[in-house]
Amino acid sequence: MEAEDPLSELADIHLPDAVTFWPPAPGWWLLAALILAALGWLLWQQYRLWQRRQRMKSALAALKVVHDNYNNRGAEIPANEAGLSFLYGCNEVLKRVALEHFPVLEVASLTGTPWLMFLDSHATEKGFCNGPAQVLGDGSYRPRFDADVEAVYQLCADWVTTQYRRLDDKQNAQSPEATGVTA
Repeated sequence: MEAEDPLSELADIHLPDAVTFWPPAPGWWLLAALILAALGWLLWQQYRLWQRRQRMKSALAALKVVHDNYNNRGAEIPANEAGLSFLYGCNEVLKRVALEHFPVLEVASLTGTPWLMFLDSHATEKGFCNGPAQVLGDGSYRPRFDADVEAVYQLCADWVTTQYRRLDDKQNAQSPEATGVTA
């Protein structure tokens, strides 16, 4: 009698199921969450940059309207009245931008020479205290308008642009690429 093979009655080897792509391992979930968070942060930063640029365009457009109103005044509006309106409009735009970029308590009450000193201290082109934009210190209380409108307009536009660019530069300086820190 031949001995039967005891292993012949055993079931065949069962191979494990093939490894599937779903559900991913926890490490892939973590990587996906980090990528989504980074993408969300980048989108938020782009949105904030877009908002700042829109506010800058709005301020520059308001300044342009004030400038165009002065240049396109009709014969029925005296030059002195149009000039004082121009000064008032320039001061209004500058104050609005200053209130957006600096503490309210520091800026809101400034008028006259302190206002001009503030503008000069935050400008690349100094021309508010001792230049053509000196007339902004008196504003609409000036008895007679005798300013260089183009120079005042250019100084105001440069000041507005500088404030928004300074904010962009500050934002770029805080980014990891600008500080040389790499992941």
